[in-house]
Amino acid sequence: MQSPALAAPLNPYASILIAAVCLFVVSVATPVQAAGELAPYTNSTPTPAFSLPDIKGEVHDLVNYRGKVVLVNFWATWCPPCIMEMPSLQRLQAKLADRPFETLAVNVGEKRYRVRKFTKLVNFNLPVLLDEHNRTFDAWEGSVLPTSFLLDSHGRIRYWVVADLEWDAPEVLSVIEELLAETASGSDENLGTSD
Repeated sequence: MQSPALAAPLNPYASILIAAVCLFVVSVATPVQAAGELAPYTNSTPTPAFSLPDIKGEVHDLVNYRGKVVLVNFWATWCPPCIMEMPSLQRLQAKLADRPFETLAVNVGEKRYRVRKFTKLVNFNLPVLLDEHNRTFDAWEGSVLPTSFLLDSHGRIRYWVVADLEWDAPEVLSVIEELLAETASGSDENLGTSD
């Protein structure tokens, strides 16, 4: 027979506290190679559009990010690998702050109040969008969290990873730099469009 204490669901505030401790430990620990590997995206279907609110209520339409390389990261507060990659996502955005690059952290399936409290607690300051009913994640054919996609300046998915990744690792930065160089030179115009 299971103990009542073990059968009770975890208090939401306790799970946020555990996540915050995990994030702190990860952020001060020596960086290690993450489980995922950034791979070319070979699916020829167009990039699914989305228009999602952020935790402050402002709506973000993906089409408005054309002209930038965009990292779309699907995550959740209950997902330890998602939390583990948060510090590297913030370091990446800081490194590329003056470049045409944006990270959009799309929370999957959680309510605004929970996500807002979590991001404040762990000091996660990237744009956090809300996919409360999983419609966007489903449209992007996601099944595992975290899942991330790198889009070129024309909004086409060029790379993806299903798992956490050390986003500011040299090999990942070199892939992003190639996409940024295409943006600067206009050489990605010959790749076709996603529309």
